[in-house]
Amino acid sequence: MARSGIIYGDSGSYKTTAVKHFARYIYETTGKRTKLLSMDGGGWEPCAPEVTAGVIDPYRCTMVNPLPMLRKLSQGYWPEDPTQTAAEKLNMIPINWNEFGGIAIEGLTSISNALMRLCQDKAIVVGGEKEFNLSKFSQRVIVEGVLATEDFASATRGHYKFVQDQVYSLIMNCNGLPCDYALYTALESRTEDDDRSTVYGPQIVGKKATNQASSWVGDCIHSQGYAVERIVKTPDPADPSKMIETPIIDTVVRSYFKKHPDPATGLMFPAKPRVTPEMTGELEKIYPGGYYTPTTEHGFDRYMHAVDKLQSGKAVDSVRAWREAVDAKHGRGASAQKPRLPEPEKKG
Repeated sequence: MARSGIIYGDSGSYKTTAVKHFARYIYETTGKRTKLLSMDGGGWEPCAPEVTAGVIDPYRCTMVNPLPMLRKLSQGYWPEDPTQTAAEKLNMIPINWNEFGGIAIEGLTSISNALMRLCQDKAIVVGGEKEFNLSKFSQRVIVEGVLATEDFASATRGHYKFVQDQVYSLIMNCNGLPCDYALYTALESRTEDDDRSTVYGPQIVGKKATNQASSWVGDCIHSQGYAVERIVKTPDPADPSKMIETPIIDTVVRSYFKKHPDPATGLMFPAKPRVTPEMTGELEKIYPGGYYTPTTEHGFDRYMHAVDKLQSGKAVDSVRAWREAVDAKHGRGASAQKPRLPEPEKKG
């Protein structure tokens, strides 16, 4: 069963860059490559060097036949020819896990939005909704001289639950694959819980999924962007021969593995590491403040290496020492393994 984690945040908060860091971590620790499934409109350009080098094997799932494709992908199948765009010609074959050690799902937000669009565009009824027939309508348009009809429909409550169930199934299936780690990314969302309280979390269509998604994985990391002003010298618009000081805004990202407040509202963003509770304090010694600062070169990979070191070091030694003390207390130490001699028979 794969370890798992999700990284969520605004656009431009190094989520796709984290995928390249993740692929490098997988290659360093296992010697294996990473599968990348993407439905994000921005593509995987930050990962282009790793794709070219063969460290990442990407596939972009289209809207042609997404439901069965996503299910088979989550079950450990991959297109034999990832460049094939005709759905009827795609042949799904099992992934060779001797070659691949990780899988990254880029864009739970895009996937959930795409499935919602599919339900609407195809006028799919998933829950027997009575209101669905009232939400459908048609419009006519002339295409190449021929009158055609386009059908439209709005989303229903049944669609939201259906899409949430599909995303949950996707994550649970991927978490069960025989690889080392399954990584997911998503945009961040602000929504209301059942009790009308405002909650933050990964953006998946519907309210409940946003609040629950962090519990579906091990690591939950929130990437928060901060605006930082910097002064640079630029030509004066009125006189290009002169230079003037011009303020520009850079974005500095902090990737939190610990719950933290929104600077604007004070509401808490969910986040958690996959270390044992005893090692949480040790992790914060490595990353004071409960976050790491990703760059174009490193970020999530170094965080993962730090977690691995903690999990295989002090945590194990601490439990082993505790067990030995308990065994000694109950007479289950090394001396307890010696066979006992039979007691002499008592003569009457």
